[in-house]
Amino acid sequence: MTDRSGVFRPYSVPPGRLADPYVDDLREAAGGLPPALAEVVREAAEPFVQGIFDVAVDRMAFGRVCLLGDAAFCARPHAAAGTAKAAADAWALVAAMRDSDGDPTAALDAWEPGQLAVGRNLVARSREMGERSQFLDTWRPGDPALAFGLYGPGD
Repeated sequence: MTDRSGVFRPYSVPPGRLADPYVDDLREAAGGLPPALAEVVREAAEPFVQGIFDVAVDRMAFGRVCLLGDAAFCARPHAAAGTAKAAADAWALVAAMRDSDGDPTAALDAWEPGQLAVGRNLVARSREMGERSQFLDTWRPGDPALAFGLYGPGD
């Protein structure tokens, strides 16, 4: 994560800033990809590096304020559930507000445990999927455990 000028960049190295030896390594490693993807990597005019991070909070509700979606849980992209997570948080909050007669503190107290569980499950499943694809070499096309979904594979 150090750019061509020697500047450390903790989150990403922007387009055009990746040092030439790393660009060369990237293009060489592309030979292990399917042909169409290898071509995209080899032909990219200005490759870049973007770190992938998991974010998980211990709390989502703070009095009358709350965190929704990626502000609370940002999972690796393997489950393709970021937008679904934000929507599920919001829909659950609407239901909690309705059930609490509009009392935001009571609504958030009721809402938070379930949404924490959904977020923790999503981050854990995405981590497992990432481990399988990057390190364990157990990612197999068509494996039902790898289906996209917020609550579980395919859900």
